[in-house]
Amino acid sequence: MSHKAAAATTMPPMTLEVKVVNGEDVRVPSGRPLCHGAYAVVHTPSSSTPTRVDQDPDCHGYPYWDEAVRVALPAGARWLDVEICRAHAGGMSEPVAAARVPVEDFTVGPPGHLHCLSYRLFGSAARGMLQRRNGIVNITVKRLDGVAPLPAAEGKAMFPPPAAGKKAVDAAGPSGSGSCCGAAAVEQEKPAAPAGAVMGYPVGC
Repeated sequence: MSHKAAAATTMPPMTLEVKVVNGEDVRVPSGRPLCHGAYAVVHTPSSSTPTRVDQDPDCHGYPYWDEAVRVALPAGARWLDVEICRAHAGGMSEPVAAARVPVEDFTVGPPGHLHCLSYRLFGSAARGMLQRRNGIVNITVKRLDGVAPLPAAEGKAMFPPPAAGKKAVDAAGPSGSGSCCGAAAVEQEKPAAPAGAVMGYPVGC
């Protein structure tokens, strides 16, 4: 077992604020771009919390939320999952793509620091079944140690409400940059991540 893996298994319980910024080049199982009804769900072993639905019919595989959700991460957890889903009429939904976020990626530095991260999504015919590559998701993660988590529904996340609006996707940084906080990295004189990479830097609140 590696040093990182051993450290992750001993992490105490945490409360996390995960902001799902946007997705890039996400496609539905038929191969067409995800165009409407997109929402994200942040899963941990003890909770699942969805974002609102992006109702933009012309996002063409680039859904945008810029929404923070709060989840509880139990002691010893080694990762959380970010899943992109598509809502259908009648309250039905389907998983489209998913990414796994290792705990060690956002536990460097003290609580309250913001970690800006990008992950390769993989097609998800069902939760936990990773298949072909399917775009990128940009997120930020902030540890809120000592803050009580919001109540989470048992089992599957509830169907989320529609998004109230949509901001410019430009705020998330260039497509495929590997970091959704590129401006913050430049200010700290840190290199930008290569396309498709996973990279994040602690940023002062």
